[in-house]
Amino acid sequence: MIDTARTPPRQVRITVALLWSVIPHGLAVTVLNGVALVMTDRRLPHAPVTQNAEAVPVALREYAGFAWGRTALIGLFFVAAALAFGLLARAARQGARRWPTVPLLAGVLAVLHTIGLVLVAGLNPVTGYGPRLFPVNGALFSGAPFDMAAAAPPWYLPALAALLVLGWAGRLAGLILLARSATVRWYTRKETAGEAAGDTTGEPAVPAGRTRAIPLMALGPVFVAVVTAFNHTAIRLTENAADPALVEHVVSAARTAMFVDSAFLGVSAVALAILGTHPRLRTRPGALFTSGVLTVLYLLALVVAQVFNPLSTGVLTDDQSGFSEHIPPWYLPALTVIQSVAALVHLAALAELVTRARGPLIARSPSCPPSTTSRRPGPRR
Repeated sequence: MIDTARTPPRQVRITVALLWSVIPHGLAVTVLNGVALVMTDRRLPHAPVTQNAEAVPVALREYAGFAWGRTALIGLFFVAAALAFGLLARAARQGARRWPTVPLLAGVLAVLHTIGLVLVAGLNPVTGYGPRLFPVNGALFSGAPFDMAAAAPPWYLPALAALLVLGWAGRLAGLILLARSATVRWYTRKETAGEAAGDTTGEPAVPAGRTRAIPLMALGPVFVAVVTAFNHTAIRLTENAADPALVEHVVSAARTAMFVDSAFLGVSAVALAILGTHPRLRTRPGALFTSGVLTVLYLLALVVAQVFNPLSTGVLTDDQSGFSEHIPPWYLPALTVIQSVAALVHLAALAELVTRARGPLIARSPSCPPSTTSRRPGPRR
């Protein structure tokens, strides 16, 4: 007799297959890149020169090493992706008791894998050869002397784009299926293997511990407000120390950067706060998956807000007004501390979310409320 509580349903088997498809997908992209770079290397000496004619010998000599090194780097990305998706597929196949971590990591991988494929497209070994510096007789020439898109085989870029989109869509479908209610109900039947085992038509199973509030999730918008106020204060102090007549345009650029940073931080922080504290949203099967997606976006926004802060050199490019000379020396260390605390608090909230999700799983239909112990009515006396 087949143990239906331990046999994965069709949806789980499809999910596992989609997750493991990262291996043939990575091999296909690597082979495609290898064939394209060999053909490009042969076509490059006959490609028309568009700029930096003096750098042609150096560009021809260095292309093969660059292209094979870039191909190896892309291959390492797919090896890392295969390990991550393989571990996730194994956990999904086994229906591990640590199931709350599975959809959370699925959400994290959904964003990281998407970013990785975008980088693979932009850093491919053919057109990625363009933005480089070529030293020739003590001078530096910016950019390859050839039009690399024209030097590449005409089928390469469309084929690479189609292959990357297909792989991304397959993996994303697998990650979304992993957080669907049917998968969660299978975990419920497997782990309880009792009364909940026969309930496959009711509401998606949710852990009892997830019904409690998580106040740490609501602190994200508070930190965004603190960072915004801190940046505004630092800009005002710097402006007052400099000559207001000379730094007006620089102050405007700094304030624009402040608002942009706050907007990117605020969207993900508010969404996480709502997801973590709303009674109905946080008990849905896809809540942990969505939390993983928003967590990566929130942490990336923190990194961007740190690197491109309103008083950074990236924002105040080629400042000749003297504004940058009056930036308080404590500004960057203090901003780093504030945003590091914000990241740690959110990670602690996420750990609390997963910990509270490890409770007894409940799967019951809204039309069939939990039964209560009652006596069968006897004859009246």
